[in-house]
Amino acid sequence: MGPSVDESLELIRQLRMLNQIQNAVRMRFWDDEFGLHPAAGALLADVVARGECRVSDLAEQRVVDTSVVSRQIAQLEKVGLVDRRPSPSDGRVALISPTERGVEVLAGWKRKQADLIIGALGGWDDDRLAATNHVLRDLVAALRATLEA
Repeated sequence: MGPSVDESLELIRQLRMLNQIQNAVRMRFWDDEFGLHPAAGALLADVVARGECRVSDLAEQRVVDTSVVSRQIAQLEKVGLVDRRPSPSDGRVALISPTERGVEVLAGWKRKQADLIIGALGGWDDDRLAATNHVLRDLVAALRATLEA
């Protein structure tokens, strides 16, 4: 027997609230010196985490259309946070990688977010936080698999 409708709807409500908080945190800590939307910061984080990759790989990971990621990458490239180069195996494909400046900017942004979490969850220990992270990873994997099916 799977989850009940009531608990499933409660999960959706909690995820919506978590998303609203995530957006508020992003707005609070995103440094607008580049004139970018805060969503560009999340994409920069994905590029740094993945290393050199194709725009289509990023779009697939984010479950969005390639054109959305392509526009955001162009903005990040314009301000020097990512580089783009042709793939050696297929010149039609662009490979995206973070610049040194992009890595530095992201590190500062992430540190501010981590400090907020550490302050907010001061009463939690690492075991509780690790268990929460484990559940969230499982949830993301299950939802992603369903969307990709």
